[in-house]
Amino acid sequence: MQFGIFTIVPYHEDFTPPQALNDALEQIVFADEAGLDEAWLGEHRFSRHGLLSGVWSFLGAVAGRTRNIRIGTAVIVLPLHNPVLVAEEVAMLDVISNGRINFGIGAGYQQQEFDGVGIDIDTSRERFQEAVDVIIKAWTEERLTFHGKYTNVDDLWVLPKPVQKPYPPLFQAVSTSPASIDFAASRQIQVITGGPTDILGQAPQVIQRWRDKMDEYGYPHAHLDPPMSKSIYVAPTMEEAERDPIGLEDFSSRVLRSAGSNGAPIGMPMDRNGNIAKGYEHWANRQADRDRRDDLGHAGLPPLRGTPEVVAERLKQVQEAGINHVFGNFGFAGLPHSKVMRSIELFATEVMPHFQDAPVAASAD
Repeated sequence: MQFGIFTIVPYHEDFTPPQALNDALEQIVFADEAGLDEAWLGEHRFSRHGLLSGVWSFLGAVAGRTRNIRIGTAVIVLPLHNPVLVAEEVAMLDVISNGRINFGIGAGYQQQEFDGVGIDIDTSRERFQEAVDVIIKAWTEERLTFHGKYTNVDDLWVLPKPVQKPYPPLFQAVSTSPASIDFAASRQIQVITGGPTDILGQAPQVIQRWRDKMDEYGYPHAHLDPPMSKSIYVAPTMEEAERDPIGLEDFSSRVLRSAGSNGAPIGMPMDRNGNIAKGYEHWANRQADRDRRDDLGHAGLPPLRGTPEVVAERLKQVQEAGINHVFGNFGFAGLPHSKVMRSIELFATEVMPHFQDAPVAASAD
């Protein structure tokens, strides 16, 4: 199995932004030293949900402070960016990290993030799909010529090119929407599951649908293991593992439920009048799904929370469901930094060794 650490660096009331950001960087450096495979970072802005608005700078710091761990984005919200500049930023990161970049992307969902940078969220799906094609062409062609709805350039020499060939591995955050799964497969992009797909217990089915679509498009995939994002917390005793998150585990849901600058819930693609953005109709019940996530009795595959022995046993259930690639945050917003570091250490020393030589489940073929 492959394991990674994940963070969007939430801005909990008990921490200052510099504290939260510096602690997150230290945790990633420690995860690298402890032997985890990957660090995944997610872009957010304009709320306590996440501090990685300047995600490129933070990724550069991670690249400079680590040596072996692969560095992933989970995700860059593509519609908020000029895709030519994204191609440059990711290629530069791939160069300075010596080819350690995993490029994870998504269409976004927080309307106030779109409003704040002047992008119409109703155009997000179109912008996302066009941006993917622009970025791939910028990396694989000597000079970029592209004439689309949002990008029109001729004979651009986009430099540098990535170290990894033909380009860094691509990953796309998907829901249970068939359209998002189909698009990912059409561009040979691995899916990232978790969140709603885990809450609904559908992560293995989503990955299988992606594999079926890869077959339809004629692309090989048996060698690939799409990742799942899942909360991980390891403590010396079950008492601590159950007690430490009390009052903290619903932080994300609480922030996303609160009103943003546009008067609508921060975590929803809707305006102040309750109108859901174009292409997001399946998000109507998303907040209820988040509330379900905070109820451990109704959260898909078993929660990876407990002593090393309990977490290892639950990871076996995850693997038996066909998931061989997991990343998580190893703590909760507001949890003391020392306990997050302890969680990483316990996972690396007492859980990971059980899976280093574990075979890929048959359902991954």
